[in-house]
Amino acid sequence: MNPPILLVDDRHKLRLNGTAVVRVQAPLSVKTCAPIDLVALINVGNSMNWTEASLAETPSRLDLVKKAMKFIIRQLEDDDRLAIVAFNDQVIKEHTIGISEISGGNRMAMEQKVDDLMAKGDTAFKPSLEHAVKLLDDRADKKRLGLIILISDGLDNSTFKWSDESAAPVDPIRNLLKKYPVHTFGLGKTHDPKALHFIAKESYGTYSSITDSIESKILEAFAVCLGGLKSIVAIDTSVEITSSSLSITRIDSGSYTPQGASGNILIGTLYAGEVRDFVVHFYYTTPGWTPGYYTILSGITANVTYKDVPRRQSTSTDRCSVSLPIHTAESGTTPANPCPPFPVVLQQMVRFKVLDFLISALKEFLVLKEETIGAIHGEEGDDLVLQVMGANLLQRKWKEFKQCDECWKEAPRSFLDLGGMDKDVTAMVNSLKRGLGYGCIYSWMSSYQMQRATVTGLPSHSVETRFRTPAMEAMVQQAMEAPVPGQDKEVCKHAVEILEMINRRFELWCKLDCDVPQGFQTSPEHEDDSEFRNLTAVLHGDISRAKQHDIYLAADHAIKLWRSSFTPEEKSHGRSLDK
Repeated sequence: MNPPILLVDDRHKLRLNGTAVVRVQAPLSVKTCAPIDLVALINVGNSMNWTEASLAETPSRLDLVKKAMKFIIRQLEDDDRLAIVAFNDQVIKEHTIGISEISGGNRMAMEQKVDDLMAKGDTAFKPSLEHAVKLLDDRADKKRLGLIILISDGLDNSTFKWSDESAAPVDPIRNLLKKYPVHTFGLGKTHDPKALHFIAKESYGTYSSITDSIESKILEAFAVCLGGLKSIVAIDTSVEITSSSLSITRIDSGSYTPQGASGNILIGTLYAGEVRDFVVHFYYTTPGWTPGYYTILSGITANVTYKDVPRRQSTSTDRCSVSLPIHTAESGTTPANPCPPFPVVLQQMVRFKVLDFLISALKEFLVLKEETIGAIHGEEGDDLVLQVMGANLLQRKWKEFKQCDECWKEAPRSFLDLGGMDKDVTAMVNSLKRGLGYGCIYSWMSSYQMQRATVTGLPSHSVETRFRTPAMEAMVQQAMEAPVPGQDKEVCKHAVEILEMINRRFELWCKLDCDVPQGFQTSPEHEDDSEFRNLTAVLHGDISRAKQHDIYLAADHAIKLWRSSFTPEEKSHGRSLDK
């Protein structure tokens, strides 16, 4: 809060309007990752066969998703579990695997299941989401965190409309989405950003838009998401903001909706190093104090309640209070702004105001589309015209916002640099003019509403790096160093050959071990002779030791062959080598 001491005029009864920020910050590192149950919903509608270029060798969208899914499969730990659900307008059972252990041979089986996916049919989200929630609800073992990712490149062609306007506050779909976070990924220019953003927002997930440079951006988006999911430090997190002296009028919290009149805000999961800032608007009316009177108001108190990971049974509470000293003095005039915003508070206020501005702009886009679509006969090719019109509208409205908003104009006087945010909106305008759709706006909003990293399709100076944690950055680095397409198939083939060779040697030793007792039976006249009685046991022990030594040497030789097939860079960076 700011300032540390308020100077109040003793001759006037004042209403002090102020703002403060309550910041919740998670520890920067995590000692033990919480195991997860991840359900991957993969849209295999017919449009997933499309490519982003006309060249024959260009991989389809489904090919790119397969590669990205294999990255996720290889990064999951042995104690994680995974379900793969293929869907178009319904769940495709023959290409679906329930929640399964990722350890052992299942990892390779999962990759094979992904390779077998084929694109056909239409698109509808609701059946796959219901299936995912049922999979997680029906788990016998619910010690792991349940999470969902949804990948789609198409429009939902069902009659259900995913939006705040069409889904009532008590709609069953809202209750369905609130059970588990759903992180959505939209591919290509024709996906439905409004629907995917709604699904993510309602479930406390994130939405990433991947409309350009899909091959690299989809890996990056998956890595950002997985880096977060594998670094969860707190679950069921909530913050209660109260004051016994100040009157709290409003709390700006993005998509984290306050519950009831107490100001209790559900945050949900927190990743290592994440920060959540909430703007608290308050006022206080001064009584008739005498000059020189000094008092301390209790200010604002925040109680953060959460469950630690991996100890999910016990609940912890952290408490923080900020007092507000007030001193009265003689003054001839009433101060214009007795409680100016602290710079950090002002910065967060601007962020929430820009969010409101974009929400309002998107509503105007929809009105513009409805008014214009009849004039251009709704032809698909004219969608670019609508986007250019939307870009011009956004550009004009943004200029008006910067000229009129008091917080934006106050920023330079508080030494705040808002240039990055200005560049983000300018990049949104340019993206629309290029015909890349509204996905970048919705994913930018998703990131700021959740204060969590997404991939927006905007340049690197944007929000894409602003909310990234060290764990996310490390996972992105691993994704960028992943094997090139085709190389992973050769690696798997080589691995299978090595494993088969070791398995054959193991089977030969087992056969020898089974054959030994038949050739060394003791005769009746030697039943009491300990030397004959122990001969079989001795031979079994010798065979067992020889078997272990031979298998060890074979495995050591196999590892050397394995490493010899890689470049020096792959030997130092490839995670699979350490496995």
